Amino acid sequence: MANLEDVQDLIQEILDNPKLKHVADRLRQEYHDEPILQTASQMQRLLPRPLVEAKRLMRNPAEYHYSYRQLFYQQAKLLEDFTDDFSEQASFSSCYPCYRDMNDRQLRTYFTWRTKVRQGVVESTSPSYAELYCYELLHQIGVPDPETGFRMLQQFRQDYTAVSPECRFPYFSIWLHDYIIYYGLDQALLPELSEDYAAEARFDKSFQTVQEAETHTDAELFQAISDLSGYGLQRSKFYREQTELIEQAVPYCFRQMCDYFRNRKKSDYLEYLFGKKGLLPYHMFNYATFFETDPERNCDYVLSPYHIYRCRSGKWTCEAYFDAEKGKKRLGCFVKTIDQKLRQLVQYPHSIKETELPKYLQQVLDKTLAAFLDEQKKNAVPKVEFDLSRLAGIRQAAEVTRDKLLVDTEEESELQAAPKPAPELPVPETTPAEPAAPGTPAADKRLSETERAFLHCLLEHQPYADLLRQGGVMLSVLVDHINETLFDDFGDTVILFDGDQPELIEDYVEEQDGRTETSVESPNESMEEDEYIEDEDSSVTQLEYYLISVDSSPEKDSLFSFDLMTNFAGISYCHIMAEDGT
Repeated sequence: MANLEDVQDLIQEILDNPKLKHVADRLRQEYHDEPILQTASQMQRLLPRPLVEAKRLMRNPAEYHYSYRQLFYQQAKLLEDFTDDFSEQASFSSCYPCYRDMNDRQLRTYFTWRTKVRQGVVESTSPSYAELYCYELLHQIGVPDPETGFRMLQQFRQDYTAVSPECRFPYFSIWLHDYIIYYGLDQALLPELSEDYAAEARFDKSFQTVQEAETHTDAELFQAISDLSGYGLQRSKFYREQTELIEQAVPYCFRQMCDYFRNRKKSDYLEYLFGKKGLLPYHMFNYATFFETDPERNCDYVLSPYHIYRCRSGKWTCEAYFDAEKGKKRLGCFVKTIDQKLRQLVQYPHSIKETELPKYLQQVLDKTLAAFLDEQKKNAVPKVEFDLSRLAGIRQAAEVTRDKLLVDTEEESELQAAPKPAPELPVPETTPAEPAAPGTPAADKRLSETERAFLHCLLEHQPYADLLRQGGVMLSVLVDHINETLFDDFGDTVILFDGDQPELIEDYVEEQDGRTETSVESPNESMEEDEYIEDEDSSVTQLEYYLISVDSSPEKDSLFSFDLMTNFAGISYCHIMAEDGT
């Protein structure tokens, strides 16, 4: 073996050789004497032991069996509780940042910044450091439970964009969406993420409504169709003016179209609009460094019956309608066609162009809308309008009718208290008998002048509308009062009235006996009432005779009229007694 002096001589010879001058210069730069003792600043540059152990994982032969995702997860778990306080700052930039891509100064810069974030102090730094911190939260690094991790992610995005507005985190909403599904959180959190995911949640809910159209109300179905449709029907002036009509027509047409496809096409109308459900692979936490820790995991996350995420052996898939945008456009064309055709049918002044809906579907809509409008007319309820200006007149007429129908209680009391007539004393035989003067019949006050005139109109087949208008009475009330008043006299209803046209009972307009002629020609004969009835020489009807008797003046001498009126007065008295319950 050569001694030390020979080695030193050889080294010196090499250094002095001009041909090897560049080698000598390099050796002088890389190899030089260093003191054993180091200053405090020099000691700070030494890598802390946890970082040394993390870097040792990269030099482990087992590393070659790791994916970079798995290596990241292993290092993150090793450094989960590590804190640092490094005074220097080193920038860092990487597409998919990992620990293995950092040098010592970058590692210490990151963990010093992370220590402050966990203490609630978020400072601006290289975007790659912020992205790496999000990767840790996705893996539950430093997170007690998934729900807390979700809130930590949301809070970090809010805090960091406040200090670094230029950092937009374009994939942050995707990570939050996948975080909810991967860890099985409440799907009610999805609308909080972004308008896109809020729209996705509304789509699922609305699609389920239209799929089950028969079990939902018109209002629910209309709202669901509006949410799924690409046509802004609710923004049109026609909708604002004909809201009720349109909100009934659209659900009606949709249900009829579904029936048409089931019966004629043997298919589903929603399938025609949105296509069939598809099943595609799904990559959790896309655009992020993420490691699946459970390769045998099996689970389902059901957003709706039409939107399901499934994991089988660690592989995720998504089952959904992937032609949603095309379906919204087709449904929008359907709704616009209804709008266009309804404007024509109701003769709305502002029309719109005909749509590109297939002709056979337009024909179906034509028939459907025609049937819809016919049904609307049949079910239409007459609109009652009140003219308040006529209220005073109506009240006055009602008061007059009430006074005619009601009997004064004082008159009833007087009639009940009236003394009975004293029995007639026999006339002495010495006194010559003189024919008794006929009584003076008083007019029947139970019927008003309007009512008697109305009976005359019916007998003579004359119009009575002006009579009713001048008297201020309703036809139905007038007829009811006449029938009630004359019931005891005739023993039956005199006027038939079905709400349309009053008619006299035929029995009372047939020709009857000549009671008037007989009584006039033989005023002094003592004949019974039946004798007048059985006489067949007269052409006077029962009602005519009654009216003649009622209208007779006190100057007319008619024994029969006196007797008849006396009989009527007795009947009237009985009628009054019966009316008040006595």
